Amino acid sequence: MIFRKLLLIIFTVNLSSSVIPEYKAKYKFERDDFSITGIRELKKSNNDDFIFKFNANTLLIVSMNFESIFEIKDTKIISKNYEVKIRPKSVDRDQKISYDYDNFKINSSGRNSWVAPLDQTAFLTDPLNAQIQIRLNLISGMKRFYINVIEMETGESQENLYELDGEAICTLQDKNYDCVILKRFRESDDRITTYYLIPELAYMFYKVIDESPEEYQKLELKELLSFG
Repeated sequence: MIFRKLLLIIFTVNLSSSVIPEYKAKYKFERDDFSITGIRELKKSNNDDFIFKFNANTLLIVSMNFESIFEIKDTKIISKNYEVKIRPKSVDRDQKISYDYDNFKINSSGRNSWVAPLDQTAFLTDPLNAQIQIRLNLISGMKRFYINVIEMETGESQENLYELDGEAICTLQDKNYDCVILKRFRESDDRITTYYLIPELAYMFYKVIDESPEEYQKLELKELLSFG
Protein backbone atom coordinates (compact mmCIF):
# COMPACT_ATOMS: atom_id res chain seq x y z
CA MET A 1 0.00 0.00 0.00
CA ILE A 2 2.81 2.41 0.91
CA PHE A 3 4.58 1.54 -2.35
CA ARG A 4 1.39 2.22 -4.35
CA LYS A 5 0.94 5.59 -2.64
CA LEU A 6 4.57 6.47 -3.36
CA LEU A 7 4.10 5.63 -7.05
CA LEU A 8 1.00 7.82 -7.15
CA ILE A 9 2.90 10.74 -5.62
CA ILE A 10 5.81 10.32 -8.05
CA PHE A 11 3.46 10.12 -11.04
CA THR A 12 1.49 13.18 -9.94
CA VAL A 13 4.62 15.29 -9.41
CA ASN A 14 6.02 14.24 -12.77
CA LEU A 15 2.75 14.93 -14.59
CA SER A 16 2.36 18.35 -13.02
CA SER A 17 5.91 19.59 -13.51
CA SER A 18 7.18 18.17 -16.77
CA VAL A 19 4.21 17.31 -18.99
CA ILE A 20 4.60 20.71 -20.70
CA PRO A 21 8.26 21.05 -21.76
CA GLU A 22 10.05 24.36 -21.62
CA TYR A 23 10.34 25.98 -25.02
CA LYS A 24 11.22 29.13 -26.92
CA ALA A 25 9.67 30.03 -30.27
CA LYS A 26 9.13 32.87 -32.71
CA TYR A 27 5.52 33.86 -33.39
CA LYS A 28 3.92 36.43 -35.67
CA PHE A 29 0.86 38.32 -34.45
CA GLU A 30 -1.42 39.95 -37.03
CA ARG A 31 -4.59 41.99 -36.88
CA ASP A 32 -6.44 44.26 -39.29
CA ASP A 33 -4.26 47.32 -38.70
CA PHE A 34 -0.76 45.96 -37.92
CA SER A 35 1.49 42.95 -37.42
CA ILE A 36 4.41 42.20 -35.10
CA THR A 37 6.83 39.30 -34.58
CA GLY A 38 8.06 38.28 -31.16
CA ILE A 39 9.36 35.53 -28.91
CA ARG A 40 7.24 33.27 -26.75
CA GLU A 41 8.99 31.42 -23.95
CA LEU A 42 7.90 28.99 -21.27
CA LYS A 43 10.42 28.27 -18.54
CA LYS A 44 10.56 26.95 -15.00
CA SER A 45 11.77 29.29 -12.26
CA ASN A 46 13.92 28.29 -9.28
CA ASN A 47 10.85 27.24 -7.27
CA ASP A 48 7.71 25.47 -8.51
CA ASP A 49 6.56 28.42 -10.61
CA PHE A 50 6.41 28.63 -14.39
CA ILE A 51 6.99 31.85 -16.33
CA PHE A 52 5.22 32.17 -19.67
CA LYS A 53 5.88 35.33 -21.67
CA PHE A 54 5.59 36.95 -25.07
CA ASN A 55 7.89 39.85 -26.02
CA ALA A 56 7.70 41.65 -29.36
CA ASN A 57 9.22 44.87 -30.74
CA THR A 58 9.13 46.77 -34.03
CA LEU A 59 11.37 49.41 -35.60
CA LEU A 60 8.60 51.94 -34.93
CA ILE A 61 9.26 51.79 -31.18
CA VAL A 62 6.19 49.68 -30.60
CA SER A 63 6.51 46.87 -28.07
CA MET A 64 4.20 44.27 -26.58
CA ASN A 65 5.17 42.40 -23.42
CA PHE A 66 2.96 39.85 -21.69
CA GLU A 67 4.04 37.72 -18.73
CA SER A 68 2.21 35.14 -16.66
CA ILE A 69 3.57 33.49 -13.50
CA PHE A 70 1.77 30.39 -12.31
CA GLU A 71 2.07 26.95 -10.78
CA ILE A 72 0.79 23.60 -12.03
CA LYS A 73 -0.80 21.27 -9.47
CA ASP A 74 -2.42 18.02 -10.57
CA THR A 75 -2.75 19.35 -14.16
CA LYS A 76 -4.48 22.53 -12.94
CA ILE A 77 -3.17 26.08 -13.35
CA ILE A 78 -2.69 28.08 -10.15
CA SER A 79 -2.39 31.69 -11.32
CA LYS A 80 -0.11 34.06 -9.40
CA ASN A 81 0.68 37.16 -11.49
CA TYR A 82 -0.19 38.47 -14.94
CA GLU A 83 1.32 41.62 -16.44
CA VAL A 84 0.83 43.52 -19.69
CA LYS A 85 3.13 46.30 -20.92
CA ILE A 86 2.48 48.03 -24.23
CA ARG A 87 4.53 50.82 -25.82
CA PRO A 88 4.06 53.62 -26.76
CA LYS A 89 2.68 54.55 -23.35
CA SER A 90 -0.11 56.56 -24.98
CA VAL A 91 -1.84 53.30 -25.92
CA ASP A 92 -2.72 52.93 -22.21
CA ARG A 93 -2.87 49.13 -22.03
CA ASP A 94 -0.54 48.44 -19.09
CA GLN A 95 -2.08 46.26 -16.42
CA LYS A 96 -0.88 44.04 -13.58
CA ILE A 97 -2.98 41.38 -11.86
CA SER A 98 -1.89 39.70 -8.61
CA TYR A 99 -3.54 36.76 -6.86
CA ASP A 100 -3.59 37.01 -3.05
CA TYR A 101 -4.35 33.50 -1.78
CA ASP A 102 -3.88 34.49 1.88
CA ASN A 103 -6.68 37.05 1.76
CA PHE A 104 -8.71 35.47 -1.06
CA LYS A 105 -8.46 38.55 -3.29
CA ILE A 106 -7.37 39.40 -6.82
CA ASN A 107 -5.84 42.87 -7.25
CA SER A 108 -5.50 44.74 -10.53
CA SER A 109 -3.64 47.99 -11.18
CA GLY A 110 -3.00 50.04 -14.30
CA ARG A 111 -5.51 50.46 -17.10
CA ASN A 112 -8.17 48.57 -15.14
CA SER A 113 -7.97 48.98 -11.36
CA TRP A 114 -10.17 46.74 -9.25
CA VAL A 115 -10.27 44.23 -6.41
CA ALA A 116 -12.22 41.00 -6.90
CA PRO A 117 -12.89 37.97 -4.68
CA LEU A 118 -10.68 34.94 -5.28
CA ASP A 119 -12.45 31.59 -5.55
CA GLN A 120 -9.73 28.97 -5.27
CA THR A 121 -12.05 26.24 -6.58
CA ALA A 122 -12.56 28.07 -9.90
CA PHE A 123 -8.91 27.67 -11.04
CA LEU A 124 -9.12 31.06 -12.74
CA THR A 125 -6.66 31.48 -15.62
CA ASP A 126 -5.38 34.57 -17.41
CA PRO A 127 -5.32 35.08 -21.21
CA LEU A 128 -1.79 33.65 -21.41
CA ASN A 129 -1.72 30.70 -19.04
CA ALA A 130 -5.17 29.59 -20.21
CA GLN A 131 -3.28 28.30 -23.24
CA ILE A 132 -1.18 26.08 -20.97
CA GLN A 133 -4.39 24.76 -19.38
CA ILE A 134 -5.68 23.94 -22.87
CA ARG A 135 -2.56 21.89 -23.56
CA LEU A 136 -2.78 20.10 -20.21
CA ASN A 137 -6.40 19.16 -20.89
CA LEU A 138 -5.63 17.84 -24.36
CA ILE A 139 -2.68 15.82 -23.08
CA SER A 140 -5.05 14.34 -20.50
CA GLY A 141 -7.29 13.15 -23.34
CA MET A 142 -10.13 15.68 -23.04
CA LYS A 143 -12.09 16.44 -26.21
CA ARG A 144 -14.58 18.93 -24.77
CA PHE A 145 -13.95 21.07 -21.68
CA TYR A 146 -14.47 24.40 -19.96
CA ILE A 147 -11.82 26.83 -18.70
CA ASN A 148 -12.48 29.87 -16.51
CA VAL A 149 -10.61 32.93 -17.80
CA ILE A 150 -10.40 36.20 -15.89
CA GLU A 151 -12.20 39.21 -17.36
CA MET A 152 -9.50 41.86 -17.55
CA GLU A 153 -11.83 44.84 -17.08
CA THR A 154 -13.69 43.61 -14.00
CA GLY A 155 -11.94 40.57 -12.50
CA GLU A 156 -14.99 38.40 -13.05
CA SER A 157 -14.74 34.79 -14.20
CA GLN A 158 -15.61 34.12 -17.85
CA GLU A 159 -16.44 30.51 -18.71
CA ASN A 160 -15.07 29.35 -22.07
CA LEU A 161 -16.11 26.17 -23.87
CA TYR A 162 -13.52 24.30 -25.98
CA GLU A 163 -14.24 21.46 -28.41
CA LEU A 164 -12.07 19.46 -30.80
CA ASP A 165 -13.20 20.08 -34.36
CA GLY A 166 -11.04 18.11 -36.79
CA GLU A 167 -7.48 17.72 -37.97
CA ALA A 168 -5.07 19.43 -40.37
CA ILE A 169 -1.49 19.29 -41.65
CA CYS A 170 0.72 22.10 -40.34
CA THR A 171 4.11 22.92 -41.86
CA LEU A 172 6.88 24.26 -39.63
CA GLN A 173 10.43 24.79 -40.86
CA ASP A 174 9.91 22.45 -43.84
CA LYS A 175 8.48 19.66 -41.69
CA ASN A 176 4.84 18.55 -41.77
CA TYR A 177 3.04 17.88 -38.49
CA ASP A 178 -0.38 16.42 -37.79
CA CYS A 179 -2.41 19.11 -36.03
CA VAL A 180 -5.69 18.99 -34.15
CA ILE A 181 -8.22 21.81 -34.50
CA LEU A 182 -9.85 23.18 -31.37
CA LYS A 183 -12.61 25.79 -31.24
CA ARG A 184 -13.51 28.12 -28.40
CA PHE A 185 -16.99 29.53 -27.78
CA ARG A 186 -18.23 32.12 -25.27
CA GLU A 187 -21.86 32.89 -24.49
CA SER A 188 -21.08 36.53 -23.74
CA ASP A 189 -20.06 37.46 -27.30
CA ASP A 190 -20.01 36.30 -30.92
CA ARG A 191 -16.27 35.68 -31.12
CA ILE A 192 -15.04 32.29 -32.27
CA THR A 193 -11.43 31.32 -31.72
CA THR A 194 -9.84 28.47 -33.68
CA TYR A 195 -6.63 26.81 -32.47
CA TYR A 196 -4.27 24.56 -34.42
CA LEU A 197 -2.10 22.48 -32.06
CA ILE A 198 0.70 19.97 -32.62
CA PRO A 199 0.30 16.78 -30.51
CA GLU A 200 3.87 15.69 -31.31
CA LEU A 201 5.12 18.83 -29.52
CA ALA A 202 2.92 18.41 -26.43
CA TYR A 203 0.09 20.27 -28.18
CA MET A 204 2.14 23.39 -28.84
CA PHE A 205 0.14 26.18 -30.47
CA TYR A 206 0.81 26.34 -34.20
CA LYS A 207 -1.83 28.90 -35.09
CA VAL A 208 -4.64 30.82 -33.37
CA ILE A 209 -7.33 32.65 -35.34
CA ASP A 210 -9.70 34.94 -33.44
CA GLU A 211 -12.69 36.22 -35.41
CA SER A 212 -15.69 38.41 -34.75
CA PRO A 213 -17.78 40.75 -36.93
CA GLU A 214 -15.63 43.64 -35.65
CA GLU A 215 -12.08 42.29 -35.96
CA TYR A 216 -9.72 39.55 -37.08
CA GLN A 217 -6.55 38.46 -35.26
CA LYS A 218 -4.04 35.70 -35.93
CA LEU A 219 -1.03 34.32 -34.05
CA GLU A 220 1.19 31.87 -35.95
CA LEU A 221 4.30 29.89 -35.07
CA LYS A 222 7.18 30.76 -37.41
CA GLU A 223 10.24 29.13 -35.85
CA LEU A 224 10.86 26.74 -32.97
CA LEU A 225 14.06 27.91 -31.27
CA SER A 226 14.25 25.36 -28.44
CA PHE A 227 12.07 22.59 -27.02
CA GLY A 228 12.51 20.58 -23.84
